[in-house]
This record gives sequence, structure tokens and C-alpha cells, in this order.
Amino acid sequence: MYLVHARLRTVPPAEVPDDLRETARAALCPRDGVEHLAVHPQSAEHFTLGFYLLSGSLREAERHAEAVCRRLLGARVLPPARLLDIGVPLMPMSVPELRSG
Repeated sequence: MYLVHARLRTVPPAEVPDDLRETARAALCPRDGVEHLAVHPQSAEHFTLGFYLLSGSLREAERHAEAVCRRLLGARVLPPARLLDIGVPLMPMSVPELRSG
């Protein structure tokens, strides 16, 4: 399973709606293959969608998350927005890992 983040910026005058999480989750269908979807608003104009996907590879997971994101944008499930980037978030190494390395 991969966590893929899609960062978006709304097109003014649109803002991130309060019910975006529920709306976006309700629009997912089984063929989307999304195990879980999180919505992280950063400001009135920026938000991140966190897709948990079962996938055969990292690249495949990123492509799949992009396709789902573009479908949600095209269906107007998401506010009018521009997709800034998609990728797997980097996780910092823990202190014990750094010391043993």
C-alpha cells in the first residue's frame, strides 16, 4: 500500500470547502482502488489529498492517484483547482535509525 499526496491550489475565487472530505470520499467508486482518502486543508486556497492505494509499484500508485484526482476535478467534486504536484511524501528517519546507520 502506498500513500500518495496530491497538492492542489484553488482557482480564485474558489476556496477549500468545509465538507470537502465527505464530498470527495462519497465520489470514490470501487474501480478507483482507493483504500482511504484524507483531505488536509493548508489554507483557504491550498489543500492536499492523501490517497492510500494498493498498487504494484510506486510509479503506478502515483499515476493512479493522479488519474483519480483528475477525475474528481473533471466531475467538479473538488473545487476548481490546479494540480500542483503528486508524489509519495518523504518520511524522515527516526533518531534510532540515524544512530545505527
